[in-house]
Amino acid sequence: MTSPLLDGPFGVYEKALPSAAWPTILADARAAGFDFVEMSIDESDARLARLAWSKEERDAVARASRSLEMPIFSICLSAHRRFGLGSSRADDRTRAGQILDAAIALASDLGVRVIQIAGYFSYYEESDPAARSRYVDGLARGVETAARRGVMLAVENIDTVDIASVSDCIALRDELDSPWFQIYPDVGNLAVHGLDIADQLRILAGSAIALHLKDARPGQPRRVPFGEGAVPFDAVFEQLAEARFHGPLTIEMWNDDDEAGEAAAQALRWIKARITAGTEISQRVVPTRDA
Repeated sequence: MTSPLLDGPFGVYEKALPSAAWPTILADARAAGFDFVEMSIDESDARLARLAWSKEERDAVARASRSLEMPIFSICLSAHRRFGLGSSRADDRTRAGQILDAAIALASDLGVRVIQIAGYFSYYEESDPAARSRYVDGLARGVETAARRGVMLAVENIDTVDIASVSDCIALRDELDSPWFQIYPDVGNLAVHGLDIADQLRILAGSAIALHLKDARPGQPRRVPFGEGAVPFDAVFEQLAEARFHGPLTIEMWNDDDEAGEAAAQALRWIKARITAGTEISQRVVPTRDA
């Protein structure tokens, strides 16, 4: 029996594809075999400028998405590395809140369903015991805005110790206590911290609304080719199959040349092969019966 995970949907992180205008990005994703694209709003001025797109610019991207039948399912909002919701600087916290509000409005206008929130309290500052409290306060205000717009916020475990594990994500979700704030974990970032990924996914159970798939190594969170890092993908997909996970799976890569589209397509084929292998492992585990 094949795994329902093979039905997808499978998404691709925007940065896995060559930089281009949005109609081309969406077409490239379709050609590579993906079902949706994840937009990046990172800390660069160029991507932050998307938050100020005019109505005409937003409408043009939305039309391209519809005409190509390639939705932008999610936004990876990593701009809070630069402007931390938990910053000790009031100006940065204000800017971080404005970025979150603007991202929610953009998502609503584009039909984006989920904004992935990076679990960085204040990336460029020294550790501060009060940073988490400020971060939670900023998120709480954002969740209220997201609820009014019908946009889901979901925290990502990241490569620093702020929100490092699934347990950290669950604690944050439970503290905010809103149906509009959930968990969008990254299996590669679990490997960065040397955590037992299969155990982490057992803790996660049915709490994830989507999953970031990338390979990584302790201390190396990016640009590790699939199959060359520390993520045990067969075990990942075995555990997801046992948990009956049916959410979106997003391949996260960073490719910088004209062959990026083919590299993303190869990664998708590799992931599907690992899903098949993980399913076969799961099906070989036959439960015992009482005599």
